[in-house]
Amino acid sequence: MTVRQPGGQSTAARVGEIIAADSTSFTVQCYDLYGSPPLGSFIRAGHPGIYGVVSNVRTEPLDPSRPVLARGRDHETEEEVLLENPQLSRLLTSRFDAVTVGAAGPSGFAPSLPPLPPRVHAFVYTCGDEEYAMFADDPGFLARLARPECPASDDVIRSCLLGMVDSRPDGTDVALRAGRALATQLTGDVARINSILSGIGK
Repeated sequence: MTVRQPGGQSTAARVGEIIAADSTSFTVQCYDLYGSPPLGSFIRAGHPGIYGVVSNVRTEPLDPSRPVLARGRDHETEEEVLLENPQLSRLLTSRFDAVTVGAAGPSGFAPSLPPLPPRVHAFVYTCGDEEYAMFADDPGFLARLARPECPASDDVIRSCLLGMVDSRPDGTDVALRAGRALATQLTGDVARINSILSGIGK
């Protein structure tokens, strides 16, 4: 998770490793059960960094041939289920998908696809405030999140923008830049743009 420091600053934390990747997205297995960054979070993979935005989070069996079964009929709370079945933490895993939105290179950050996807087993980190600010200054990456193949794209964009606004003292300006970028990508869909931006930057 991103670690908040005094004064509202945040530093990166390592959350998992890439287990599958292609040119436009990658999948991460978390080290901790339920340890995924929230939807819309910026993450960085490998070195030099390839950046993504969390677009889908799931918890599932480590072994697909062993489906999850309900175990709480005789328990009053979910905590009791976990206490009586400590093996569950070893049978389940949390994973998340990320849409690739940019990469670091010799001349600095570029909000475009890298020549090659990140490597399998590359370490994955949450992004700190400086990296959030980098995206806030250039919201052109939103075009990738607005594509139909991104699941729940409007919710992902909204969560992403809320994180960007929260990381900057000029939150209203960030929201305005994002609004202009969305207007370019979603030409004519005013209702969708307004729905995404509702309450952001206020």
